[in-house]
Amino acid sequence: MTELPETTVGAEETRRTTWMRRYRLDPELAQEFVAFLRDEVFPAREERGFTVESVWLAADSTELTWYVSRFGTAEEFAAAEKEWEESEERARIFSGRPKYVLDKDLTQVTRLR
Repeated sequence: MTELPETTVGAEETRRTTWMRRYRLDPELAQEFVAFLRDEVFPAREERGFTVESVWLAADSTELTWYVSRFGTAEEFAAAEKEWEESEERARIFSGRPKYVLDKDLTQVTRLR
């Protein structure tokens, strides 16, 4: 069995909670969705204390994976996430948008390296 690499993560990182958000996309809308995230969703979340760590788009544009973190415990992350999900700002941003995401997988993860 392969051993996991030793962490190279600093002390601040160990006090952050990170989630991987993987979306299955309509490939016809993928580039529009990326622009929407970049221009509207990510800035709004960052204003609320979230950090977008990285964003990855599959070569065939059918899947987008991004990592979002926030300083604090898992419970504090969950509370901030709930506040965002229920906010008028989020409702306004998403109002009238097409269904970019066909399915999603959200998982809390730990950075190892």
